[in-house]
Amino acid sequence: MYFSPELPLEVLWLLVAAAVCVLLAAAIYFFRVRTVSAYCRRADRERPDKPDAEYEPASVVVYSQGDAGHLEEILKALLDQDYPAVFEVVVVNEGERSDVSDLVSMLRASHSNLYLTYTPDGVVNLSRKKLALTLGVKAARYGVVVLTTTAAVIESRMWLRRMMAPFGASSPVEVVLGFAYVDPAEDKSNGRRRRAFDFVADSVRWLGVAIAGKPFRGTEYNIAYRKEVFFRNSGFARSLNLHHGDDDIFVSQVAGRDNTVVELSRESMVRLRHGNHPRIFTERTLQRHFTESFIRRRPRILYPLAGWLQLAAIICGGVAAIISWPNLQATLVALVIVAVMLTIDIITWRKAQEALRSRRLLLSIPWLAVMYPVRRMVSHIHSLLGRQKKYTWD
Repeated sequence: MYFSPELPLEVLWLLVAAAVCVLLAAAIYFFRVRTVSAYCRRADRERPDKPDAEYEPASVVVYSQGDAGHLEEILKALLDQDYPAVFEVVVVNEGERSDVSDLVSMLRASHSNLYLTYTPDGVVNLSRKKLALTLGVKAARYGVVVLTTTAAVIESRMWLRRMMAPFGASSPVEVVLGFAYVDPAEDKSNGRRRRAFDFVADSVRWLGVAIAGKPFRGTEYNIAYRKEVFFRNSGFARSLNLHHGDDDIFVSQVAGRDNTVVELSRESMVRLRHGNHPRIFTERTLQRHFTESFIRRRPRILYPLAGWLQLAAIICGGVAAIISWPNLQATLVALVIVAVMLTIDIITWRKAQEALRSRRLLLSIPWLAVMYPVRRMVSHIHSLLGRQKKYTWD
């Protein structure tokens, strides 16, 4: 073994290819992942300077599946919101439940802006959630609806103010995309680092393009839009045969560069209950992959490309080291290139994890980042071939 700067031409080309792959991956991270981190920091620094009198009335629609305990928690947080204008809370429950009805009646005694409706029992060949949301939007008295579910925990009294700030009489905003984060302390099962990374990576994927003016999805736990937009799109008419799609297929149809903003301040974020539970995480991932196959304006290449470029850099560096053996010069250069790549991974993704309030990883980041597109490809195939409920007749 020895060191010599004289390397075969094919080895030099392989090392150059590895370096170019790392630079291209770094550029993707800079313009997408870093954009989300910077947007979160700016949202926290810049508090709304909107006068209280300019806030519009709001209708908060809460989707419930009969969990009275979680419903009570979120209703108390909603009814205690620090909001300068009039607002109402509309609970839409799946089916008629006495415990839910009793809870709403009890709270309504001191909060006249609380209402309850429910979906009829025995509904078949129709998405029960989309039916519930449609009933909630129709029952709303005000022009802007803010949607959440009992699976979310609202931690700030300023949540509604933050989500409603972009709307206004002279504002073109019709859709506000909020965010639901996952508490890392909830997940102690095997694979928690992978789930935490994938949740952040998937979130950055849709948040980054939304910030860039090309929104294609939101989150069902934290989103607001004008009733007019809902009815102009005929609600969920184009995806009624699917169980899901109310926060991606629908958003891709109504959201655009000029009428949509992203709200990522900490006060506007809600916490997703049991979001990283292995079974729930897997089901949600498969659902998302399937419904996204119906969306044309989703990022098909750019985000997975960063991982593929990093895999290509590792392969090129490894092949260059093998060809030039026993000359260790190529091995040293390849190791430097890979070390730079891993450092970029750690710095970039740790900032994104902090901004999106996720588990802050370190040494596991490079491996998770490099293999992320492979995991996405496997999940996509599984979603298309799996037996999970996709259509309303399943």
